[in-house]
Amino acid sequence: MLEANKLLVANIMEEIVEAKLDIFMAQYDICKCDMCRADVLALALNKLPPKYVVSTSGDVYSRLQTTTTQMLAEITVALTSAVELVGKKPRHPLEESVK
Repeated sequence: MLEANKLLVANIMEEIVEAKLDIFMAQYDICKCDMCRADVLALALNKLPPKYVVSTSGDVYSRLQTTTTQMLAEITVALTSAVELVGKKPRHPLEESVK
């Protein structure tokens, strides 16, 4: 089997949330360090059901087009909640914040 045709199992929910992460974080006056970004991502993903797909290498991004209005609404709620929570209680002292 050619490397280009290698089958992958991917959680497209993770791909979508990660793609929207910076947009949501930019709307709030919170720290944008790697730890805070990772915390927002993890908190949001834990509130969302995984959506696994099987695709060939490079084909995962084309699957992102299959998102529904309901899925986008759930992502918006999960990201908003996660950003607000991390903004209120970052896991590092506030003087270490990177805005």
